[in-house]
Amino acid sequence: MKKVLLLVAVLVAGIASANAQSENYKAFKVDAGALYAIPGGDGVKSGAGFYIEPKYNLTDNIALGLKMEWAVMGADDVDGMSVDISALGSYQVTGDYYFGDSKVRPFVGLGAGIYSMGTMEYSAVDAMDGNMGTLDYGSKFGFAPRAGLLMGHFRLGLEYNVITGIDSALDSRNYLSFKVGFEIGGGKK
Repeated sequence: MKKVLLLVAVLVAGIASANAQSENYKAFKVDAGALYAIPGGDGVKSGAGFYIEPKYNLTDNIALGLKMEWAVMGADDVDGMSVDISALGSYQVTGDYYFGDSKVRPFVGLGAGIYSMGTMEYSAVDAMDGNMGTLDYGSKFGFAPRAGLLMGHFRLGLEYNVITGIDSALDSRNYLSFKVGFEIGGGKK
């Protein structure tokens, strides 16, 4: 939680000290929507989630934000083990660059911050002693390059979440997400 508050403080300080200002678009906006997550590691199936991202338009083409995202991915039986995976949350400072100023605006961006992965419970199906256990992934740093289209207030995006610092004995939790959402505010002045 302290890390999230630090990210918020850095974002607020950056916005407060910015000299540049959006000329043609409203300064504040909030993106919200749903996502479909495709994991990169073994033993995890695709899942769904949602996100919310308040943003500030520094210029007509550059926006800074704070993304909060939660996803739940299904589990798979791996090597005779039944696996139950908890939800994954991320809290990131983001930056987007929008091309042009038409109604349809392609964008690219990058987010960096904390991924909270919680625990993973497992039990061996064929073990005589009913082998059960818990692996704690904890919180890790990660980043997420992204690209998409903003069409009016409708937003389509593709994002690849890279989670660093996971023990090599544990499966990767990196995931690709397809996002569909909308933008509240932020339109033309």
